[in-house]
Amino acid sequence: MVENLFEQNILWSVLAAVFWGFAARGARKLATRPTAVSVRRRARFGLVLLCTALVVLVVRVAAALALAGAAGWLGGADYVLFGALPLVLAGAAVVALSVPAYWRVVRATRHPEAATEGAQPPDPSMLRQLASRMGLVVPVQVGCVAAFLGAACTLHPPTPPFTLTLVVELTLLFAAAGGLLLLQQQRRTAVGAPDWRPPSRAKRMLRATAVVTTLTVLAVSGCSLAAEQSRLPGRIGGSAHQHSFDTGGGPSAGQAPLRTVDDLTGDRAGKPDRRFTLTATDRTMRLASGEKVAALAFNGQLPGPELRVRPGQLVEVTLVNRNVRGGVTLHWHGVDVPNAEDGVAGVTQDAVLPGRRHVYRFRPDRAGTFWYHSHQQSSSAVARGLFGALVVEEPEAAKNPEAVDRTVVAHAWAVDSGGGGGGGHGGGGALSGVNGTGGTLRTAFGDDTRMRKEDVPPGTPVRLRLVNADNCPRTYLLAGAAFKVAAIDGNEVSGPTELRNARLRLAGGGRYDLTFRQPAGPVRLTVVGDANASSASHSFEGCGEDGAYGKGRAETASLLLDGGGGSEPAPAAGPLFDPLHYGSPADAPFGSSPHFDRDFHLVLGNSFGFFDGRPMVLWTINNAVYPDIPALLVKEGDLVRTTFVNRSLDDHPMHLHGHRMLVLSRNGEKATGSPWWTDTLNVAPGERYEVAFRADNPGLWMDHCHNLDHARDGMVLHLAYDGVSSPYETGRSTGNRPE
Repeated sequence: MVENLFEQNILWSVLAAVFWGFAARGARKLATRPTAVSVRRRARFGLVLLCTALVVLVVRVAAALALAGAAGWLGGADYVLFGALPLVLAGAAVVALSVPAYWRVVRATRHPEAATEGAQPPDPSMLRQLASRMGLVVPVQVGCVAAFLGAACTLHPPTPPFTLTLVVELTLLFAAAGGLLLLQQQRRTAVGAPDWRPPSRAKRMLRATAVVTTLTVLAVSGCSLAAEQSRLPGRIGGSAHQHSFDTGGGPSAGQAPLRTVDDLTGDRAGKPDRRFTLTATDRTMRLASGEKVAALAFNGQLPGPELRVRPGQLVEVTLVNRNVRGGVTLHWHGVDVPNAEDGVAGVTQDAVLPGRRHVYRFRPDRAGTFWYHSHQQSSSAVARGLFGALVVEEPEAAKNPEAVDRTVVAHAWAVDSGGGGGGGHGGGGALSGVNGTGGTLRTAFGDDTRMRKEDVPPGTPVRLRLVNADNCPRTYLLAGAAFKVAAIDGNEVSGPTELRNARLRLAGGGRYDLTFRQPAGPVRLTVVGDANASSASHSFEGCGEDGAYGKGRAETASLLLDGGGGSEPAPAAGPLFDPLHYGSPADAPFGSSPHFDRDFHLVLGNSFGFFDGRPMVLWTINNAVYPDIPALLVKEGDLVRTTFVNRSLDDHPMHLHGHRMLVLSRNGEKATGSPWWTDTLNVAPGERYEVAFRADNPGLWMDHCHNLDHARDGMVLHLAYDGVSSPYETGRSTGNRPE
């Protein structure tokens, strides 16, 4: 519903500007009609047009109020204040002044003498005086100004706080009203003269040409200036990562001792319990199912090697860049590592360039399913293969050697459709198509687009670790056995209950662990939809209902676990799994009535504008894009609440680095099941989530949409701990481009 209301607001704001523009022109031209008959005809038409504009105004205002009602005041405040309020003020003046004045003109031209053949018609100068009254013309012109200002603020809404911007808009509106009053007074004096004559056709054409030329020059100049101002600086770093703060109602910055990201490292002195080396290469590879891809790979594998460790172990990973010329990093998605180990180019480290290496050290604090990926030009790096699974094994995993524990990574590969691959990663290298790659998208589990089959003895405990390594939510179907959702994003679920034929919608970057005992017959896991069709066209077309990006994409990947007999089960077609009410309640992690030290509100939206010099449909947070989104300021120990409202036309899997979030409510409905901890929360269009987290991992952390195309186009902000700064920089001049 919110999607539709958002579109309706855009549509009716534009229609309001169009109709009020015509109404204003008609009101201004009414006094220039040469005869009483033409004045009468124009007055009737103008009155109909004005009433139509008023109807459009009512619909426009209703759409804004409906959006505020459906998405909450946060989701519609700007449309109400900037789109509806000025138009209501102008519309009230029109109803009070212009409509009666129009009607008086109509009545004057219906004088019996004017209708009698041969009778003396009404005095033309009197009619012109009547038709040029300021009460008739000026309110309609002010309504036109209000409609155009409202349309501009709807297509490109201002950033909060709104008070100053609203004062500026209303000041402009009243200033325009004053100027139009003066102009109309001069014009009324001129047209009321007995010897006044309409300007010649040539003069009117010349004046119209001058107006159109002036408006065109202003529009082109404005767009050029906006495009230039949207260009990202060559270097963004240090305090620029947090050039302004949203304090969330808490204390301002400057209360904590100063530290840098480099001070917040993992254990550098201890002996590692597990050592890994990941070597990044740029090469053309074939999937196990035979398709050719222009890949970026770790250790020559797609996806990269699965890393398995235990909680508390000191893990050391050496990243080597052999020939990925744009650079690489390693981000540990969902693992609360020390800030210096987070692997974000330009924020916690420099990108690792060809021939260089970087060492990461951390101790995972809990068991679960996680993954790793490059956070240097991640929108293309992940699409082409720089990712892999990270499993922190549960202690009981070693106690049952008969159990089947499989990690199932879903990813849509851009396979060669006949034209070959090639091209570099980053640094201005260009490949066509999706996320900097070319070819046709094929969904795979791992690197195999075919059905994978595995024999599993009946009665065997099975754990399937689902990882969605794509931008959009994916819908998973498990048929043939009752199962439990044992963990969400690496967090165990309390008291999970059995599900059968439930559809599982998993956020881009999210993870579910499914557990069951293998029955005598086959069990089939399927994922539907291709997830990464390009959003580079910057259209409103986005993640579809089944996780498809774009239309008409229904590719599937399947895994069949065969228990020894029977036919394949039919695809699951049950209800959608809802974590909000799943599992058993546990002790409230933050107490039954927590006091929040900070309270942030993030409205996820769309607007029209420029990003880095390119015109596009912007993906915004509080109507802004990086680097103009204020950082969320916290201090260590704060209990933080964040409200996400999605009034845009696409899903946004919001991923907070270095922390996990507890879901408190969705659309005002409180969570009643197991505590729902997540690090990647999919906020669908129209949804409103409240989440909470403890600020217990100091640093400078990214908080962004994990649809990495959206993040690349500016849907990024930072969580900044008071006193923490970064010595690293992003931007073209630095080589660090995290998205």
